[in-house]
This record gives sequence, C-alpha cells and structure tokens, in this order.
Amino acid sequence: MTKNILALAVFALAVSVGTAYAQSSSFPKMDSKIAVVVNDSIISNVDIENRIRLMLLSAGLQDSLEVRSHLLPQVIRTLIEEQLQAQEAKRYNISVPKDEVEAVMNQIAKDNQIPMSMADFLRSQGISPSSMENQIRSTLLWNKLIQVAVRPSVEVGEGEIDAMIERMRQNAGKEEFLVSGIFLAVDNPKNEPQVLELAHNLAAKIKQGAPFSAIAMQFSQSSDAAQGGDIGWVQQGQLSSGIDKFLASASQGEISDPIRTADGFYIIGVRDKRTIVVGDPNKAALSLIQLFHPYDVDSKDAVLAEAAAVRAAFKSCAAINSDLKKFPNWRSQKLNNLPLATAPEWIADKVRHLNIGGASEILETDKGAVILFVCDKQDITGVDRENIMRSIGTEKLEMQARRFLSDLRKKAHIDMRIGNQL
Repeated sequence: MTKNILALAVFALAVSVGTAYAQSSSFPKMDSKIAVVVNDSIISNVDIENRIRLMLLSAGLQDSLEVRSHLLPQVIRTLIEEQLQAQEAKRYNISVPKDEVEAVMNQIAKDNQIPMSMADFLRSQGISPSSMENQIRSTLLWNKLIQVAVRPSVEVGEGEIDAMIERMRQNAGKEEFLVSGIFLAVDNPKNEPQVLELAHNLAAKIKQGAPFSAIAMQFSQSSDAAQGGDIGWVQQGQLSSGIDKFLASASQGEISDPIRTADGFYIIGVRDKRTIVVGDPNKAALSLIQLFHPYDVDSKDAVLAEAAAVRAAFKSCAAINSDLKKFPNWRSQKLNNLPLATAPEWIADKVRHLNIGGASEILETDKGAVILFVCDKQDITGVDRENIMRSIGTEKLEMQARRFLSDLRKKAHIDMRIGNQL
C-alpha cells in the first residue's frame, strides 16, 4: 500500500512551475490561532491554509472565496483524521523516519520534472513544505498502523475462497471494470449544491487532463483516497445503481459526471475493461439441455419462429424441465458433464462463453432447429486460490480499517474553534 503514496507525484499544474499559484496573492494569510483541538493535538489556521493551497495546486483550481468555501470542510475533516492516525500510531510506537518522507518528496519532484527540490517548489507556490510532508507521513503511518493493529484480525477461510470462485464461475463471460473513484460526502442537505459544484469542477479538471489519482488523494473522502481512488475490478451490481448505469455504456478511459449516491457524489473513472474468465474456458465441463424441433412437423419458417419464443421463454434448465409441455413438438436431451475440449466444435463454439442459464443462438441444421441451454459449469482448472485469498483479504482489511478510523473519531475529543464546518 505504501507505494501508492507516489500517486501524489502527479500535479495538474506541474508544467507551469512559475505561475501555478500566482492568483492566490489577493487573499490574506490566515493567522496561527488554534482552529481545531483533536484530543491533545492542535490544528492551526495556518495548517488549514497550507492544505487548501496544496489542494488548489494539485487540482489546478482557481483560488477564489467560493472554491475555498467548498474545500474547507474537506480540509478540516482530512486534518482531523491525520491527527487521529498519528496519535494512534504513537500509541503503538510506530513512526516514519524522516528519510522515508524525503524519499517520497524527491520522487514527486523527479516524476514531475521539477527543476528544484519539492520543498523549494512548494515554497515558490506559497505553500509550506510541511503540509505535504505531514500528508505523506500520515499516509505512511496509517499503512504501517493498519498492518499492526488490524491485519492480524483479518482471516480468510477456505469457504470464502470457494464462494468467490463460484461467483466468478457464475459471472464468467460478463464484463468487469477497473475503476477509480472520488467520493464527496453530503453530510448536510443544505450543503448539497456546494458539494455538487465542487464535484463538477473536479470532473471537468480531470477531463481536461488533470491526474485522477492526484485529485482523489487530495479530495476524496473514501478510504481508498490514499491509493489514488483505486477501487479495483468491479462488476455491475456491486456499486450503486447510478454508477451501474454509467458503467453499462462507459468506454475505457471515460470519466463520469458527478453521480449522486445515498451519501454524496461520486466521480468514476474507467481505467480498463475485460471479460471475466476463470481459468481456461476450454477446460470447463458443462451440463447442457439440447432442445430440438424437426422440420417434418411444421414448416421451417414456423419452426424457427417458435424457436425464438422457446429461447426467450426459458431462463433456467429447471424451467425447461417443468414447462416444456407448453411446446409439445420440442424434444429435450440432457448432455451432462460434457468437456468442452472434447465436445463437437459446433456445440463448444456456441456455449463456450455462455453463463449458467444462458441459451445459444438458434442453430439451423438440415433436419431441424436446435437450442442449447447451459445448466451447470463444472470445476475449471487454473484458478489461482492464493491470488483470490489475497483479494478477499485486502477487501476485508479495507473495511476493517474504515471501521477502525471511524471508532477513533467517535472516541476522540474534538473541539471545533473555527466553527461547525463538518
């Protein structure tokens, strides 16, 4: 997980080193008064100002009072969580050496071809280097803390792996999507217009070329923000209906407009698409029902017309067994545990990529019409159980990490002196 902190290396305005922050000079500097007290730590107005400037720089947003008002709640939330993470890491005697933070800073400068140190670059933009250093340190600390405090309680059973393989088997042949997301919460309905406007601004910047990962790390309120908003591979049905609708027609590289969900707005980016395959499809063993209607009972055109109705009528083999009497001229034959590798090519070619319950196209033979229905798919070789175990473990770790942070916040004493911004 720690390598993902390098997503910070991409800045939307890195190409305009000398001018990126010139427009901010009309705004007064914030004083060093205490803005928030988090247990025994403080967040000052200067801390908030520097983080706002860093977010403006990374997203390429115009510095205005309106934009700042949109950013302020997010900045305060993020700084509070960083303090809680640092405090808990200290309790576990976990620290991040200075040279680890410096290494990330140096990599950021190198990746952006900045002709000076990252610290000097930030100073030239009116930003204290400590703002980025603290953000990097917090992410590294959190990753280490999760490994110590949460990871030992994450277990993946053989039954969970088997269930995942079964889901993959059921979904074989469908599309899945490699997606990234930026989530902006709507905690108070009266703030929805502001949150939506910020979401539109961020989506527009990304579509214009700003790096999705950098924007996500600075703005997203989801737990995957530290990974540049990387959600991973998903299938339709795993996320909200609005996101599902976008994915149904999205192309690779496409960025969504803001999508309203139950808790806020999402910006979704599709990084890749692929067909779900479990092992080698040619090594599958399928159980089929073959339906056949000879031409000598009705005319060929009548048979083919009825074939279309039969194909649409049955969504499972169980339905065929119970309701085939509705189509008295159709004969059924079961083909159990038929290995695709040795099946006749005319059969294998038509059912290889069908899901369970799927029906082949209508096959016109010289004697009649044939439809093949897939009833079951037997064990498919080549499944990497170790990789599946890691995938399940990572998902469970992320969920428990979110609960861990939520619990820290619930237990914390937070004194908002800047006003009730959250």
